[in-house]
Amino acid sequence: MASYMIKVAGEGLVNQAHRNSDAGPTTGSSVIYEVLNVPADVSADDVIALIKQDTKSLPHNSVYEIDYVALKAARG
Repeated sequence: MASYMIKVAGEGLVNQAHRNSDAGPTTGSSVIYEVLNVPADVSADDVIALIKQDTKSLPHNSVYEIDYVALKAARG
């Protein structure tokens, strides 16, 4: 299992954050999420595509660590 740091910018841009980033809000309008328990056959690009489906449903002010299975279940 892997984990990926994914940055979601206020403008809607979603990309991979630096692996040493801390999960949570940044000094700008971005939020960094740590997606945990990602299966080995799922790439960071796959996780980014999954998040891009609906960035509005991400928890913006409470949880910054998201389990991959829960993320995938929420997106269908």
